[in-house]
Amino acid sequence: MALREPVAAYNAANNMEAHAVRDILIDSGVEAFVTEDVSVVGGWVGGLVPEIHKPQVWIERANAERAKPILDEYERRLIERRTASSEGATAETTIGVVCEKCNTRTCFPESQRGSVQDCPQCGAYLDVGDEEASEYWLEGHAEAETDGAK
Repeated sequence: MALREPVAAYNAANNMEAHAVRDILIDSGVEAFVTEDVSVVGGWVGGLVPEIHKPQVWIERANAERAKPILDEYERRLIERRTASSEGATAETTIGVVCEKCNTRTCFPESQRGSVQDCPQCGAYLDVGDEEASEYWLEGHAEAETDGAK
């Protein structure tokens, strides 16, 4: 069924999270739909422009009050999981990597040192454990290179 009075109930970090939130709402009896981030219109040299294209979960305005406690519980659990994973991680067990494309800092397990992984933000390749590259980008050289390319 199509929504008559749609409202964006949740702005997700990525398409997968949007679908997970939609599924939680549907399982709770709230009809929900997802708009995915599939456009390259908001793309530029450094990645996607924030807030132009974002995955969202849409519901009927009449279901907003029913959806609010479900979404609040989802976010509470999300924060708990992030807190638990950050408390369990130490500097000795994780490696911080800064993406050369979008400057997002990501942590990987020590066991992935020397491997190539995907940036969770933009999908670019990351060399895990390449401290020289990470420090280079953390010091702000990315902006200097971008300015020099103009």
